[in-house]
Amino acid sequence: MSIDLIELKDYELIPAEDDEQAWAVRILSGDFVETVIRYGAISFNEIEEGMMTFNFAVISSPDPELTTENVELQNYVGDLLQAIIRDGIQSGSVMTKERESE
Repeated sequence: MSIDLIELKDYELIPAEDDEQAWAVRILSGDFVETVIRYGAISFNEIEEGMMTFNFAVISSPDPELTTENVELQNYVGDLLQAIIRDGIQSGSVMTKERESE
């Protein structure tokens, strides 16, 4: 079950400090407030339609024990990614491209 997350209420996109072409996500509400994450590779499963895979890193968090191994964080970050993609498609700011065949 995904939750409805809203930009500038539940999260905000911020420039990544180490890459001027990348963005990080600062969580503004919920269990992981003030945690900053950055997504890595994102892909859609060609075999199981509707399945998305991604990886992410925890850039900073008020919880020093929080890692990408935390299942609750993984679920939240999945919902967050869906919200970012949804909002990006609606606003026209997300660009997608087909993966080249190998």
